[in-house]
Amino acid sequence: MLVSGRSCRSLGYQMGGSFTSSSLRAAFSHCVQQVRSYDYHHYLCLLELPPIMRKVAFALRAFNVETSRAMDVSSDPKIGLMRLLWWQEIEHPTAQALSSVISEHKINKSWLKRSVQARVKDARKQPNEIPETMEELEKYAEDTLATILHMTLEAGGIRSTTADHAASHVAKASGILCFFDLSPTMPTDTVTLYTSQEKSQRNMDYW
Repeated sequence: MLVSGRSCRSLGYQMGGSFTSSSLRAAFSHCVQQVRSYDYHHYLCLLELPPIMRKVAFALRAFNVETSRAMDVSSDPKIGLMRLLWWQEIEHPTAQALSSVISEHKINKSWLKRSVQARVKDARKQPNEIPETMEELEKYAEDTLATILHMTLEAGGIRSTTADHAASHVAKASGILCFFDLSPTMPTDTVTLYTSQEKSQRNMDYW
């Protein structure tokens, strides 16, 4: 369900930090709308963050929405790939919001680069090509999802090995869950392979 522009602007004022222009205010409103429309459970979670972290988190999650949907909204894979590559040099509301929070909170831009590169690499695969092992699946989740959490923690001034470790595990679990949401469309033997690998790994971890 789309959130109204007025509601987005209202929430934008509550996100903390200052807006230097009406265009920047509109950019953050766009981020809120994108997250609410396409990542609703994270939208609800972000509302509980402290205001100073909320603005950053919405910009980062909107970036994740834009890059993760690039291939889905294009019927031609080549066009989807172009949309991802386009993200490296664009003028876009989400990019404007990202630039603002990166500058304000001194966020390491290598996290964003790592995320886009992982999306581009995945987009260049054949449509029916999937990760062959659980390790590959976890690596993709680490590159695309954990990076978002690491940047959010960084913006909040949280520098902790324990927090980073937890963020990594949360991202991997989220990535695996999203992947298995597609399991009805995958061959049964493929799903069985992943679950067997995961069970074997967990049994090893206990020893």
